Amino acid sequence: MRGVAAPRLLPLMSPRGALALGTCGFALEVVLLTPWVDDLADENATVHFTQHGMIFVGGLVMGWALRDLRLTTLFNARR
Repeated sequence: MRGVAAPRLLPLMSPRGALALGTCGFALEVVLLTPWVDDLADENATVHFTQHGMIFVGGLVMGWALRDLRLTTLFNARR
């Protein structure tokens, strides 16, 4: 069936909310790459692998925020 849009599972975030979420993801990345966390990761394998996981989560959060910002821009440009 052409012309029928698939329903979105989650509504898009507001631009302000997406910016706040992206900033939180970026701050998480920066904190996890600071020298004191990196030193802890060198000493303890659990901290090391947790650091990898949290960096991945921070990247997902930033990607989610950027996706919503981009889609909001595209949808508002069509109006």
